[in-house]
Amino acid sequence: MFRGHKSRQKVLSALKNKDLQLALSRAANHHFQKFKATQAQINWPQLKEKAQRIREKNLNQLPELIRQFTSEATQSGAHIYWAEDADQANKIIEEIIKQKQAKLIVKSKSMVTEEIGLNDYLQKKGLTVIETDLGEWLIQLAGDRPSHLTAPALHLTKEKMAELLKKKFQVDIPPKPENLVRFARQQLRPIFYQAEIGISGANLAVAETGSLVILSNEGNARLVTSLPSVHIALITIEKFVATLEEAMTLVKALVVPSSGNKITTYVSFITGPSRTTDIEKQVVFGAHGPQEVHIVILDNGRSSALENEQLKKALSCLKCGGCLLVCPVFQQVGGHVYGGPVYPGGIGTILTTITRSPKEAKLGVNLCADCKRCEDFCPVNIPTGDLLVSIKNQLPPSGAEFFLSRLFRHFSLLKIGVSLGSRVPKFLRKIPSSLFAQNRWLKDKKIPLPSPSAKFPLPQEPSKPTVLLFQGCLIRFFFPSIAQAASEVLAYFNWEVISPPHQVCCGAPSLHLGRKEDFLALAKKNIALISDFQPAVIITLCPTGNSFLKKKYPEFFPEFKPWAERVRDFSDFLASFDPPFPIDQDKQKIFYHYSCHFLYDLGLKEKPLELLKKWRYDPILENEPYTCCGFAGAFSLRNPELSTQLWNKKKTKLEASNLHLVATDCPGCIWQFQSYLNNENDNYQVFHTAELIAKSLTTNILNKENTVPDQKINL
Repeated sequence: MFRGHKSRQKVLSALKNKDLQLALSRAANHHFQKFKATQAQINWPQLKEKAQRIREKNLNQLPELIRQFTSEATQSGAHIYWAEDADQANKIIEEIIKQKQAKLIVKSKSMVTEEIGLNDYLQKKGLTVIETDLGEWLIQLAGDRPSHLTAPALHLTKEKMAELLKKKFQVDIPPKPENLVRFARQQLRPIFYQAEIGISGANLAVAETGSLVILSNEGNARLVTSLPSVHIALITIEKFVATLEEAMTLVKALVVPSSGNKITTYVSFITGPSRTTDIEKQVVFGAHGPQEVHIVILDNGRSSALENEQLKKALSCLKCGGCLLVCPVFQQVGGHVYGGPVYPGGIGTILTTITRSPKEAKLGVNLCADCKRCEDFCPVNIPTGDLLVSIKNQLPPSGAEFFLSRLFRHFSLLKIGVSLGSRVPKFLRKIPSSLFAQNRWLKDKKIPLPSPSAKFPLPQEPSKPTVLLFQGCLIRFFFPSIAQAASEVLAYFNWEVISPPHQVCCGAPSLHLGRKEDFLALAKKNIALISDFQPAVIITLCPTGNSFLKKKYPEFFPEFKPWAERVRDFSDFLASFDPPFPIDQDKQKIFYHYSCHFLYDLGLKEKPLELLKKWRYDPILENEPYTCCGFAGAFSLRNPELSTQLWNKKKTKLEASNLHLVATDCPGCIWQFQSYLNNENDNYQVFHTAELIAKSLTTNILNKENTVPDQKINL
């Protein structure tokens, strides 16, 4: 429906690859446990904020920083070159090697050399290039490419690595990490001493000293940059930082999410070639280390990105790769499917747009579930999901995307579409599953049917403070009981609840479908409606709707900012009120599911738990890391197989809890849960938090005379 045959086959192949699934699962679990242990020992939010400020400041000073670095590095004996694009960078490096009449080159891990295709280029010139990072060496042997920014062989299990080495070297190696590492050391150690040229990337470049900063755990980067007589470093323009102090802050911010450690084994500051002043304090270059250092500064589209308000944010990326290991999509298909031709994942899709074109980033854009986990995890707070949506809107929408977006824009058409759409699954189930993927997805589900919208009278008591209840499409058409429940609870606390029938979609589906113009049209209608009713508070029942009203609307319509400050999520708002009955220990256990947007975009982790506990429920959470249910709006339509696989992982967590009452704060998640559970087991009940609060309220005050406490709330 949304994706081409080739891209679908890539996804299906990855999902069916048991070795890949095992490798990704192991890596993600190991990474999460290490990161959580380290995070508990540092002030991670503070470090993130500090790193973000440094990156933003440095990006605004890049021309000055590059000039200063060039001057300082030249004074330290380094040679500096400027390359506009990949072709120019390759030719510069080739010329340096040719002048030295070198034949054997060792490399430390560098995604930038992958970006310019350096290995292939040099090998076609008759040169021997050996990768020395363990993961890079393994995939070079396999004729493969990196699947992760810092762990290139992440897609390979240790068993597959052992098989690869047996095939290449005719040796039997037990599939244990220590055995594999020992064998790699034996093979690579002599090559370091024989190589004439060492090529590296660099994590940072310090302007005040002309120093390169290179991080490594294995020690190979130090050997590559110190044993050969010539060191060539390739660095991109966004890597420049003003001072050594700023560099160390960024080093810490990079290492923690990358490896889960506080610091990496080796942090090298390289300032020009090796030198000595031991003879009468006279400087002589070329002591025990390289006699020459050549630094190639590469642009390759980044200067243009600096002029783009959105893409500029991505240049803050430290290439830690941590965002990939928390991404639910990456965890299912890996970096060879999700991302671009070189850079993997969501951030890799953006880098593909910068260094190549939006067209080449299309598959990655459509695979993003926009769950915001990467944004929450990022050490410099890059809004990756928002940037991918921005790129999506640069691409022409498919016919299906155009049609769906127009439905959301025109309310009368949407009502007709919802009515017809509810009948489609019954029809499609009669068609053989082999005809298209969406049919197999629908066969496993029991789609909720539309329900009559809840009715809300216009305000009758002007003396009461007014709440505008913004319902959202799913609640209006499929789950009106949620709106009714929220209205009853708010009314009990003396709020005048209005929910005008002419409110429209928040616009999120249209923007995610690549139809920005439809989003803007919908936003204008809702802004006019809110301005007409002048509510004291705007309550949302959907985290995506909340995010759009609170963040997206002011971004495109600055005049809406005062109203955006009044937007509150229902659970967040109601948590400030106390129940009108005593709280006892007789609480009902429920399985609480965090919506991705609720947790990672709105940051309301504690509020629903606090609220439910107040109202005589005992919310039980799954073991971390929390799993995505797989709905994610248009994502589940574009990627039905991925959506189903994510759901199956969520279902496993639910079954492990032995609970059959489920609560969440997202109608999209309720849609996903009900679609699958109602088709499998009628014992499960799934509710929005508002429904559970209304139920508790009704149960505890029924036939009792209760007065509403005089409670104040800070709006």
